Amino acid sequence: MRSLALLALVLATGIAACGGVDEPAPAPASWDGPGFPLPADGEVPVDAFRVYAESVDEPWERDPAAVAREFARLPAAAVTVDGRHVTVLKDGLEDDSVRALRYELELEQGDDVWTVAAASWAQRCHEQRGHQQFSPALCV
Repeated sequence: MRSLALLALVLATGIAACGGVDEPAPAPASWDGPGFPLPADGEVPVDAFRVYAESVDEPWERDPAAVAREFARLPAAAVTVDGRHVTVLKDGLEDDSVRALRYELELEQGDDVWTVAAASWAQRCHEQRGHQQFSPALCV
């Protein structure tokens, strides 16, 4: 019987040490934006932003354009809302290669708040510095 109790203790300790016990990840205290470098495939992860948004109760959560600005961290960017699809465009960047940065967001609405369900990004290069259409391809 003692061996059985010891075995149970060892197994329980091993399971907890291996991540068998689900504990929620701590919510980020702040959101600094999607981060750089942005993914080469153009798809921007949104999970960290969703965790952040769930941890706060802010007025911006009730306005799709404000949610997009908070996600992109581009307060002076142009925002276009078309239902659940939101575009954030920052043109005239002070960069020698990149002229404009664009985020395309798909939002979803909860009770009275909006959050980002999916996001992608693209950039347009300055003339003579690469592509002139929006693409996640690098500018030169």
